[in-house]
Amino acid sequence: MNEFEFEDWCRQQQLATNTIDLITQIRKSPPSRRVQGRTKNVCGVYPSSKMGVTIQFESHTVELWAIYLMEHDPKVLEFYDQPPTIQNPV
Repeated sequence: MNEFEFEDWCRQQQLATNTIDLITQIRKSPPSRRVQGRTKNVCGVYPSSKMGVTIQFESHTVELWAIYLMEHDPKVLEFYDQPPTIQNPV
């Protein structure tokens, strides 16, 4: 989704300004960490044509399959690689 499509989508969803700001922050942030291989995990990257970047995965049996689903589901507009932590408002 480009910036104009995102703004249009936000209007259609009638999102609050603070929600739009949070989503914008997530959209513009680089991955919050590099994935790491652990016991029995197979790490890698998936070249996403939907997102136009490579998406990291830490598990070829869970995360990679989720990426496949999001990549090919027309209902999923965007998905992000290791987004930043969302802080709970106090």
